[in-house]
Amino acid sequence: MAINATSTSSSYNFIMRNYYSKNRPAAREVTRKKLENKILVTADSSALSKVAKTLRDLEYSSDNGVGIYNNIKAFVDTYNNLSSSTSDAIAYDITRPTKKLKNYIINNKDQLESIGINVSASGKLKVDKEKLLKCSPSKISKVLSSDSGFSQQIKHYAGKIYKASNYINLTTPNTVPKTNTSGTGTSGTSTIDIIA
Repeated sequence: MAINATSTSSSYNFIMRNYYSKNRPAAREVTRKKLENKILVTADSSALSKVAKTLRDLEYSSDNGVGIYNNIKAFVDTYNNLSSSTSDAIAYDITRPTKKLKNYIINNKDQLESIGINVSASGKLKVDKEKLLKCSPSKISKVLSSDSGFSQQIKHYAGKIYKASNYINLTTPNTVPKTNTSGTGTSGTSTIDIIA
């Protein structure tokens, strides 16, 4: 039996605001343009981690069609947001888990496409609404719930990106800001190498 998803944009916007609760402007395309890339990477990775956790624990039943549809759409959008915000990063602690996340998505392309999540050659995602709505909740559950391990891996990679984004400079290879504590009376920051 297919899912029933008579969704409204307000319910989708509501859950996106919750996923981006630490930085709500990052949830909207029009306000994302005004934010620094480091802020976006942190907000996107945090949101993707939250979505993945929700997908693991979601009630996959035809009665929860709106919840299923909105959370899958949120997964697609937060993943694409993170893919965009990390695209210019060169710091190893960001690029490594980002590449692993992208490869993981591509390696699961057949499963994702079987439930209406299309994967492009570049690794970006897109919801095939018609196909998704025709899927049975149990089929979607097999791909996204805690039984499959897929969402747990997404949460794992998003968590690594989030953690790294809080302490590194995205555009400098393997560096982290360090406050000058030499006691010479000068202030400012320098960088130290992170040993990978």
